Amino acid sequence: MATTQKGTAHIFGINGTVTGLTVQSYSVGKSFANADEVTNAQGVVIGVRYSDERTTLSIEGLVPSSYTASVGDSLTFTGNGIAFSGHITAIEERGEAKGYMRISITGIDYEGIA
Repeated sequence: MATTQKGTAHIFGINGTVTGLTVQSYSVGKSFANADEVTNAQGVVIGVRYSDERTTLSIEGLVPSSYTASVGDSLTFTGNGIAFSGHITAIEERGEAKGYMRISITGIDYEGIA
């Protein structure tokens, strides 16, 4: 199928993969677990040190035949410039009478854990 782009080009769709799922959507976030603040005599923050960076990933996908991952298993996701390698912290399964079975997976990648 041919496509035509007019105007400014943008990233379209999902170019990401997870073994056993047809990825429908994903979101990635980064944060620090620790923020150590330095305050002056008036209580005003004059310095801060951030550490223990972590990356969280949430994926929703359709299941082609079966999905066998469990909480605690390794999770890798690559696509649209993202390379995530962490562990599954939650799995949610949803089904409906007139629709496909969906799986939502949440994972975390800790800075100090390979």
